[in-house]
Amino acid sequence: MSLALYRKYRPSGFDEVVGQEHVVRTLKNSIKNGKVAHAYLFSGPRGTGKTSIARILAKTVNCEKPKDGEPCNECQICKDINNGQFLDLVEIDAATHTQVDKMRDIIERINFSPSQGKKKVYIVDEVHMLSKGAFNALLKTLEEPPEHVIFILATTEIHKIPATIISRCQRFDFRHLRIDEMKKRLGEIAETEKVEVEDGVLDFIAMNSGGGMRDSESLFGQIISLQDDGKITLQEVKEILALPDSSLTVDFVSLVLGGKYAEALAFLDDSIVEGGYDLFQFNKSVVEYLRKLLLVKLSPGMRNRFSSEMTGEQLDELEKFAGSIGVSDIFKIISSFIKSQSAIKGAILSQLPLELAIAEIEIAQSGALTERPRGDYNSKVGSRGVENSIKSQPELKKPQVKESVQIEEAKAGEIVEGVDVETSEKVGGEEEKTEDAEEKKSETPASFEALKEEWSEIVQDVRKCNNSLTACLKTCQPIMMENGQIIVACQYSFHKDKLQKVENRAAVEQVASEAVKAQVRLKFISKEDAQRLGFEMEEVHLEEKQAEDLVNSALDMFGGEVVA
Repeated sequence: MSLALYRKYRPSGFDEVVGQEHVVRTLKNSIKNGKVAHAYLFSGPRGTGKTSIARILAKTVNCEKPKDGEPCNECQICKDINNGQFLDLVEIDAATHTQVDKMRDIIERINFSPSQGKKKVYIVDEVHMLSKGAFNALLKTLEEPPEHVIFILATTEIHKIPATIISRCQRFDFRHLRIDEMKKRLGEIAETEKVEVEDGVLDFIAMNSGGGMRDSESLFGQIISLQDDGKITLQEVKEILALPDSSLTVDFVSLVLGGKYAEALAFLDDSIVEGGYDLFQFNKSVVEYLRKLLLVKLSPGMRNRFSSEMTGEQLDELEKFAGSIGVSDIFKIISSFIKSQSAIKGAILSQLPLELAIAEIEIAQSGALTERPRGDYNSKVGSRGVENSIKSQPELKKPQVKESVQIEEAKAGEIVEGVDVETSEKVGGEEEKTEDAEEKKSETPASFEALKEEWSEIVQDVRKCNNSLTACLKTCQPIMMENGQIIVACQYSFHKDKLQKVENRAAVEQVASEAVKAQVRLKFISKEDAQRLGFEMEEVHLEEKQAEDLVNSALDMFGGEVVA
């Protein structure tokens, strides 16, 4: 069985490590000067060399003939470590040794002297996975370790490591590798493996490896194993890995930023969905690119920060985009694609969240999405008044009001989506007034509790007058009552905009009033506004029929048709 490339070409000495020069230099000097610490903490992204350097350190401190802080790789100890047969090198996967009893069992063996080498080295990978009890057990050993023991802790999540552990270790932070560093290493591997690669192949692999050498070597190994002619083309790499080229991300973002929403939808369908690309990964690449765009917009000097991830031409294009759009617009666009990212995996149609994101951006750019005016909900109760008003709601006096459902934007005698419009217009020179005996009566406003109890029935009853409104309401939740209005939060912003239209709100209010036998006044707000008020909406997962209603609602709002 052939070894994976990342194992076959794992560095055997410090000089073979790609990147991490600051770590290598410090460790080599400490070894040469005889100042090796008893505990080290390596933190940083996965695949950046933490475990490889830990093994090299273990090999060097035990090597029979070290030279300039490097292992000789010729003595029996070096050979045993390279072959995984050195008894005094213990590697522990913290994910499977989280319990305190397992850690105590390991620590009890620490007091035994090394059986082969000079030092007994413990490498604890993903150390952040240890339980609190296991950390406490480890802490006691780190405080007073035996002279013959070295601990090397590795983690990708430094924020989960207790400060007491960090303070007792020499800490080294590993960084993402630059594209040119990975490209150079991959070129050396290609030459050794006698593989011919087309221009652009190594750049593509490096850019899609997330800054980790191990991932880039794994991708390259996958490609090599599927080749039979010894030559790798860029097109073959894209087909094999099914990863969207960064140029696809840029083309898509360019269409969105340029307001070409119909073309963006077509591009998504033709180039991404039909191309068989992973939509979750594509959405992620879009968010990452927009983040870079935002940072460059806020601080042009950030361009240099991304030089390790992008070519000069790509950076020029990024700066060009940054000069053509405002910060608030970038913020709204990023927010839309962040929402679609979390919705893709659970979506019935995986491309639907991306399509809804494009639709939401179009609405925002056209001015239909408006921010809540300052003080709109808190004008009478202050910044903390909302919470207090909710708590005191049962004691509120309910004033008698006289109010009828009126549609201000409709013409005389017109029926809008199932609601009769009360009008007062001059017809034939005489003023006609349509009066309803019911509307003359004073009515008590509906209570929040009553409406919440009947909400699911109200949603279904609205279907009788307007099916698309029901589709919108299925993702909405009543959250509070304020100033006589019941506030309803909408999961999707474009649903809020549709329901808040005068005629649509009136239709829902009429159905709700009939259901609770009291006057209902509604106000629809976005999920983001609800969160600012301190409410967390439950995520609504749509069944197949509900998803179909949602699609029909979007088509009804924006125009269009489903193309098979």
